Amino acid sequence: MGRQLNYRDYWEANIDKWGDYYFDISHGQEELSGPRWCSQLYRRIIGKLERKLMVDRYRRTIAFLDAHIKPGVIFSDVGCGTGIFVVEALRRGAIVNAIDFAQSALEITQDRVNKYASTGVVTYYPLDVRQQALPRSDVTLAMGLAPYVAELEPFFANVLANTKLMYCLYVDPSHWANRIRTLLPALNVRHLQFHRPHDVDLLYARHNWQLIERQKFATGYLDLAKAA
Repeated sequence: MGRQLNYRDYWEANIDKWGDYYFDISHGQEELSGPRWCSQLYRRIIGKLERKLMVDRYRRTIAFLDAHIKPGVIFSDVGCGTGIFVVEALRRGAIVNAIDFAQSALEITQDRVNKYASTGVVTYYPLDVRQQALPRSDVTLAMGLAPYVAELEPFFANVLANTKLMYCLYVDPSHWANRIRTLLPALNVRHLQFHRPHDVDLLYARHNWQLIERQKFATGYLDLAKAA
């Protein structure tokens, strides 16, 4: 439970800054865990690469929305963050569930929706899907959640039973960068959680889901999966 509270505190403090990543803006004010020297080194070296990766992540997510969001589709953005994809889904005619356990994220998302989405239906849920069930959905986006979930089974139990299609990012422990993070925990400044593709596939099968597509991304992979 302590780890979960730490994650909540991290997102409450940093969620407003994370949105900047998608637009290739400096992310230097993010509060990272670990020694000060390590955080500074991380920002100078890894931070530049992360900004480029986030632009690519944005592009891939927009492609996912273009392919699967149609007018009337019930769309859930789990870990909606700053609401960038909530707005994009509304613009495509979806009925949107904006979900986050950080109240600051929901407030920022609502403000973004009020500014940039003139029409559409959106409901804001202060939920932690590691412990609470996802609202009924057709399509679910979980772009930044699994890397902060230690145990996937509760997350899958709460999400997969209530949606038909999911696009989800995972961090792979076999990637060389994550091997280093495991050997030198001080370098894991965001306390990322690692999930082997084989273990994820077993959980899909347990919940009667099937993998449609798996793409390598950064130090992990992006899965498009659906109910069988």
